[in-house]
Amino acid sequence: MVGIPADDLTEIIASRVMEVDGKPQFHVRIGRPKLAPEGRSWFCAYEIVGPLTNRRGRFGGEDAMQALVNAIYCISVDVEICAENAQGRLSWFGDFKDFGLPSPPIRSEGEVSGPK
Repeated sequence: MVGIPADDLTEIIASRVMEVDGKPQFHVRIGRPKLAPEGRSWFCAYEIVGPLTNRRGRFGGEDAMQALVNAIYCISVDVEICAENAQGRLSWFGDFKDFGLPSPPIRSEGEVSGPK
């Protein structure tokens, strides 16, 4: 992805390897959240690499935790729509439907977010 510095993924804080056709060849890596240069927001870079997928992205947030959670939600969507999954070839511990990633929350129109 254009605009993501190469060093955003020098410090990997989490990774997962999934199987394509039963072989461990689909890699997800998450970098440590970093403060943006302007010093007001954070971002968290990630990378997904498989036989048909090569995706780098990053997502921001108000703090490091929000940037990390948002990046994980993006990873979940990217894995769901990747070519390997669309072809029914992607699995995690033999499961072809649940990859152990959280789905982004879905809010109803007019719903207010915040503490309950």
